Amino acid sequence: MENEDFQSTEVLDLKARKFTQAGYGFLGLNVVYLIIAMIFIPPFNLGWSAVLSLVAFLLLLGVLTYYLLKGKKRLAQVLAVIYGTRSVFSAYSLIDPSTFQAVPYLLPCLLITFYLLGRAGWNWP
Repeated sequence: MENEDFQSTEVLDLKARKFTQAGYGFLGLNVVYLIIAMIFIPPFNLGWSAVLSLVAFLLLLGVLTYYLLKGKKRLAQVLAVIYGTRSVFSAYSLIDPSTFQAVPYLLPCLLITFYLLGRAGWNWP
């Protein structure tokens, strides 16, 4: 009886750890993604619309990270599908010479985020 309780607690702890890693990984890798993208974007006027868009992006990241840390499996699965699709499209766009110059640097962020989200959403190793 005690062994079963210990195993179920261990499984829940492992699942919570995967969601914690997915949440913080999602937040960190998206911030890195944003920084890399901002480095490669040509100079532009940082007006109110750009600042508001940046604030909205960061708020959305915060909300999604919060729910990932709460262990929302469906959210992790949906985000994993989105990031998997983005990864495939980015990898395919490397063939085109006119692609955004930051794609080779951004692709690893997408792939790692996809793996962390898939690990939490579908219990990958």
